[in-house]
Amino acid sequence: MFDELFNNLTNFILSKAQEALKELEKPLAIPEPAEPFVLIRRFTPADSTVTKGGIAIVGESWQIEAYDDNTQRFLTNSTDPLRKVILFEVAQPDVQECVLACQFNAKALNTEKSIAVSLGVGRPGESGGMRTTSWGRGVAPTENFQPYKVRAYFKKEADAAKLQIGVQFESSGILQIRDIELLQAAVKVQP
Repeated sequence: MFDELFNNLTNFILSKAQEALKELEKPLAIPEPAEPFVLIRRFTPADSTVTKGGIAIVGESWQIEAYDDNTQRFLTNSTDPLRKVILFEVAQPDVQECVLACQFNAKALNTEKSIAVSLGVGRPGESGGMRTTSWGRGVAPTENFQPYKVRAYFKKEADAAKLQIGVQFESSGILQIRDIELLQAAVKVQP
């Protein structure tokens, strides 16, 4: 009898935890696009990046590097990335809401962990900084360029937003990225 009561209580707690997790995921959920994506912006090596240091142009690609010299890592929060780079920042779309996509070709070299490329929506924060909601995709170590796509959900608010394409390194490494395109599509209406 005690085992049955314990199992029922455990199942109840798990179901409530799953419901709470679903509620937390709703603001980050990306709806389905209603139509094919349309190109907003194509980035080329002629475009200037927001972050300047440790980025070089190699052919038609940007090469971004991060090195862990272990001298300052112990002073920062261990959950912080080794290096965070903002490649590009553009104004928000002129629509109420949409599904955004950033597609690109990339390869990660000399790294122990995948390198995250993200598409984020940054808005002014209360303390004067930016609060950014990002959706990311890991680029696993490989010698050849591979196609990737990151999707994000945008909904217009009172404060103007900026779209950011960024890179986060969790370990030393090199990311080569090219053919970066920012796309948008209308949101599919849910029945």
